[in-house]
Amino acid sequence: MLGTFVEITADCERAIDAGFEAVELAHRLMSAHEPDSDVSSINRFAHLRPVEIDPWTALVLERAIGWSRHSEGAFDIVCAGKSAVENGLVPMHPGQHSPEVSHWTWLELSGSSVRLMRPACIDLGGIAKGFAVDRAVAALKAAGADAGLVNAGGDIGGFGAQAWPVQVVDPQARRAIANVAVPNGAIATSSVLPDGRAWHLPGIAPDIQSATVCAPSAMDADALTKVVLSGSSTVSRCLRIANARAFVLTGAGAIQSVEPERKVA
Repeated sequence: MLGTFVEITADCERAIDAGFEAVELAHRLMSAHEPDSDVSSINRFAHLRPVEIDPWTALVLERAIGWSRHSEGAFDIVCAGKSAVENGLVPMHPGQHSPEVSHWTWLELSGSSVRLMRPACIDLGGIAKGFAVDRAVAALKAAGADAGLVNAGGDIGGFGAQAWPVQVVDPQARRAIANVAVPNGAIATSSVLPDGRAWHLPGIAPDIQSATVCAPSAMDADALTKVVLSGSSTVSRCLRIANARAFVLTGAGAIQSVEPERKVA
């Protein structure tokens, strides 16, 4: 679902079912591969007329636009969508125009109504995956689980009396580079391609292979991995806003922490 394998661990079987139901709903609403999803409807029609979307999709879009603004465009779902189409990673559905613009400012959200000022393509991708993890964690708790872990392709959310051990690996060599304890929160990792490119980003910092972010929300953690990878001057501020911490893997194989901006009293 949402382009990846999803695993759920919990101390209650009924809760696990509820967690998967939450992820399935997020997939139906926000997968660019589903022709009837909210995302596909936006990509096909929002440049012609306002498109009404589900409240869940609106929440993710609102957060995505917020991170675009906070990061000054280092995070951009419209740029990612255009690149995804051009690289054949998401389909063009019947009636969908080729994207003409690739900047988040061409996207407008008003309540549950979405407009694109010109033909474009959005790809919620990782931020929707992180949101699905957050909703699955909430579903586990609501169904009575006392402890649980949701892993959607490396976007991980956990809760319980004991922290969950998570091993972060080098995306190319697949060797372990860090062991992280995830108590009640989330962790996500994003990486560049083997040739150093990152088609889904407006820009990338030199000599960064991957970025890992720990945050209260998997949705924020995933979005912020892209900001950290970009090397934007806004990284520390964005980490502070999300109450997050991060580290990167350099091309030389070193681990470097990325500090959030200090709060001003």
